[in-house]
Amino acid sequence: MLERAAAGQPSACLTSWPGPVLVLGYAQDPSDVDLEACKALAIPVLRRITGGTGVIHRGDLGFGLALPASHAWAAGVVSLYRRFLDALEPALRAAGAAVERRADAPRAAKVRSPICFEDQLSDSLLVGGRKAVGCAQARRGGAVLIHAAVLLSLDADLYGRLFQVSPARVRAALAPAVAGADWRELGLSVAARMAEALGLEPRAVRGPRLPEHYRAVYRLPRWAPLGVPVNGS
Repeated sequence: MLERAAAGQPSACLTSWPGPVLVLGYAQDPSDVDLEACKALAIPVLRRITGGTGVIHRGDLGFGLALPASHAWAAGVVSLYRRFLDALEPALRAAGAAVERRADAPRAAKVRSPICFEDQLSDSLLVGGRKAVGCAQARRGGAVLIHAAVLLSLDADLYGRLFQVSPARVRAALAPAVAGADWRELGLSVAARMAEALGLEPRAVRGPRLPEHYRAVYRLPRWAPLGVPVNGS
């Protein structure tokens, strides 16, 4: 997506894992999670190219958007989050999500929770004061990639076991945006709203098979600490 965006072709991608799959932030220490528990439960542990901390993906919606670095939305890190959420928030509200932004959200935190959804920064959407949507971005090769993880369910016991915290702590911090929603239907409505905000006409395309050099990195402990084969959808 970054390569296509650098060539002048914006694109969006909807993703979901039947899961569960645990995804670490780009620079996150794998010791933040119980790798032995992940191994025992056959839960893959992967790393993404964007920063932040860990997310357990299980039937939730992932929405990614790639734009050329010269695009007006890409002018700054904070402004990109703002414009992205300006389109994402009403799309989720139209689907029945009572999402809102924290008016006094800090832009950064000196000490980050190992669980992405415990940090309420300016890139967050909340439901009842609990985080339901987290975003991250990467900038490289003349393009920017911004993506959101939208919780559609919550297994507090699993979060607690893998991150070695109490399930009660998880329930106090996290909440589904639209519990039980179909990720494909929701994703398509988000894509339509995002395209409208960008002044683009959405067009569904089937991407080519991912080139081998992109797959190969997940044979390395840096990107897949457990070396567990993974299959996404």
